Amino acid sequence: MKNHVQPVFIDPTTDEGFKRLFGDKVNLINFLNIIFRGRKIITDLTYRDTERIGATEEIGKVIFDLVVQLSTGEEIIIEMQTSIQTNLKQRMLYYASKVISDTAPKGNRKSWGYAIPEVYTIVLMDGFHMPGGDRSTYFHDTCLCNRDSGKIFYEGLGFIYLEIINFVKSEAEVEDELDKVFFMLKNMPTLKTLPRIMKSAVFQRFFQLASYAKLTKEERTMYDISLKRKWDAEAVRMYQEGQESSCNC
Repeated sequence: MKNHVQPVFIDPTTDEGFKRLFGDKVNLINFLNIIFRGRKIITDLTYRDTERIGATEEIGKVIFDLVVQLSTGEEIIIEMQTSIQTNLKQRMLYYASKVISDTAPKGNRKSWGYAIPEVYTIVLMDGFHMPGGDRSTYFHDTCLCNRDSGKIFYEGLGFIYLEIINFVKSEAEVEDELDKVFFMLKNMPTLKTLPRIMKSAVFQRFFQLASYAKLTKEERTMYDISLKRKWDAEAVRMYQEGQESSCNC
């Protein structure tokens, strides 16, 4: 059991931290604009009232998500995962496909003409590596493309993975806005003050909402529960990894 010292900022990779920071529309718009790196300029979005198509809170497999629709019609799944999932890539393809299929009308498909929305899945991966991935890469931006030429075949189905564990840059090594997002996600719960590189209004808003001191008594209780859940998941994962290492000896 970890000693629970009162933090200055909450952990954005917990359920309550994730919902508090990314449940704020301005924060989420700013985050998405950084993640899309100028490919899309997002000005407004609507949170979808979903059945949390990917959510589970089993010990060792903690996942929480948001589904939003941009004002331009695109659908985006934003998900936080704190442990490796079986068939990770296939699982996200399934959920993206479900979002697409749910937009199809029950009848009159001919007049509809398969006018499907663009769907993007953004996965924040905390504490584990991409299966078979390059551990020197922390940002994965993928879409359908020609295998030989690399030319994009279809832009409207995208998968973006933030492999937080692979980000090892110090504050002095941070290069751009995307790096700042990674630095924030990885280091926020251990920081004592707002970092010098986070002085812009975009990041100040994130840290203002993340202030532990500004949480109500009820919010603190809910956050502490979600933090313990994360610790429990980490303990289970470490035990499982230890068992696997022993078996491979």
